[in-house]
Amino acid sequence: MTRLRKLPIKVSAGLGLSLTDRAVKEAFAARCMASDLEELRNYFEAGGEIRCFYCDAPEPSRWDHLHAVTRGGDTVPGNLVPACGRCDDSKQDRDIDEWVRSTSKHRTPTGHLAALQDKVAAYRERFFYTEQAFETRLTPDQLACYQRFRTKIDTLRRHLESEGLLRPSTKRVRS
Repeated sequence: MTRLRKLPIKVSAGLGLSLTDRAVKEAFAARCMASDLEELRNYFEAGGEIRCFYCDAPEPSRWDHLHAVTRGGDTVPGNLVPACGRCDDSKQDRDIDEWVRSTSKHRTPTGHLAALQDKVAAYRERFFYTEQAFETRLTPDQLACYQRFRTKIDTLRRHLESEGLLRPSTKRVRS
């Protein structure tokens, strides 16, 4: 029998604003088809089993973006890796170097960074993936529109904080 271990996700106003920003960015990103997942699964299968790309835990439950959607990453082979929930939650939207050097409790040890970077390079080369910053995907008009949108999101976030409807953010705000 499967145990129900987690409550439904709690969506705070801050998360809602972040998800809105991500949705806008994802509209400019490439997205693979469900049929591409079979090729990804085959690539990551070793000894008949897929393991977490970061910590080698068995039976990862998620696909993580090496280059986060919030930074311009695509949902395609070359940028998606299998991850356990612990690593995916710990990494958040950081790149691997940033994550390994962070103070996140469940980050990959610093001593494993070079091997992990080599693994990423081989994977990306196999699928011809190159990172691209979100802003470089936009025309000048789209970038100006996005910057106005971000200003409004940031203004709304500050308003909700000042009204006590949202806790002040300790996380840095990214565009």
